Amino acid sequence: MPDIRVGDIRLHYEEWGSGPPLLLLHGFPFSLAIWSEVASRIGDAARVVAPDLRGHGRSDKPGGPYTMEVLAQDVLGLADALGLESFVLGGHSMGGYVAFRVAAHVPERLRGLVLVATRAEADTEEAKARRRAAVERIQREGKAGFVDEFLTGLVSDRTRTDRPQVLEQARAVAEAVPEHVLVACLQGMRERPDSRELLTRLHVPALVLVGGADRVIPPEAARAMAEALPRARLVTVPDAGHLPMLEAPEATAASLRAFLEGLRA
Repeated sequence: MPDIRVGDIRLHYEEWGSGPPLLLLHGFPFSLAIWSEVASRIGDAARVVAPDLRGHGRSDKPGGPYTMEVLAQDVLGLADALGLESFVLGGHSMGGYVAFRVAAHVPERLRGLVLVATRAEADTEEAKARRRAAVERIQREGKAGFVDEFLTGLVSDRTRTDRPQVLEQARAVAEAVPEHVLVACLQGMRERPDSRELLTRLHVPALVLVGGADRVIPPEAARAMAEALPRARLVTVPDAGHLPMLEAPEATAASLRAFLEGLRA
């Protein structure tokens, strides 16, 4: 369970397996823990490195800003500190937004790209208004009500019925994130740039993975990313919602492992 100094903060990260490096970035408001079931199934297909992004998990939790650019610079600092000259980069949800910024800075270092339950478009005005309302609610009432409502639509109905422990696991991780980090990340996501044009310039193999019952990322958003990326494959995980790595870890890991093994062929 190592920590490393990156710029002005201490980042916590964990590693699994052996092979070419794979950097996995978690989404909002979670931690590297969401990747553990998948990462442990990768085996020798990759050396998986998953950090707790600043403000999350066991990493430092300074004041803002928490823009996608700030988070991306942390990730680049981690890669440099670990000597990862080239790597496959994966991101879930907000982690995907961070991955886009990393890719924009160092496309030459990417061996591949894995985009899980994320989208390339910037927030619409309606989405920005929802995030603004969420910020105001947290500042007014605290985080409990926001976290409850946020988690409600995150998993599929099947997961909620058959694997209720998944939602409880997600809740435990989300509730540990401080209010100032929730607010700063919501503001950072609201102001993130549009990355659709960037995708057309990323000529590396890519895996776009989405849950078949994801209420947050519509299938057409995932399909649009796969079509924009020159060398992408789209995989839909049946009966999974916005957290396929927790809801269907076996299927998610199998798709990821097949993608990684294809890079070696």
